[in-house]
Amino acid sequence: MTTPGRLASRAGAASGSGRMILLCASLTCAATAAQRPTVWDGIYTAEQAMRGRTGYMQACASCHADDLRGTGTAPALVEESFAFQWGDMPVGELLERTRKLMPQDRPNSLSAQAYRDIVAFMLEANKFPAGPKELDGDPEALRDVMITTTKP
Repeated sequence: MTTPGRLASRAGAASGSGRMILLCASLTCAATAAQRPTVWDGIYTAEQAMRGRTGYMQACASCHADDLRGTGTAPALVEESFAFQWGDMPVGELLERTRKLMPQDRPNSLSAQAYRDIVAFMLEANKFPAGPKELDGDPEALRDVMITTTKP
């Protein structure tokens, strides 16, 4: 026969097991998050950023300025302004918003490659290192790459 004391004891043991599973799941998630690629992993090439500079000058500089510091109505795309707007966000989000909203007078008017190149230029302008591979063409893969303002 099960007494109320035994039920409480079993419930406590089950609750303890549940807490242990939850703790393990939390640690797994934290470890996975810590291993996510970041902009510090060299996710674009210098050549891609160079192409992006050309595209930026043609499609973006009239509003965001040649030095990416912005003008009266367009925000800066470098330094504190970039860190505030994009810190702890995925690169995929930056790429997607840029594609959907820019240039302001003709959103989504550039090629997919041109948008990736311009984002590469923006990353370079923010002093994130270049690497051996171009910015991934798969938007979903870029959703895993985080913009972190401090080097890990």
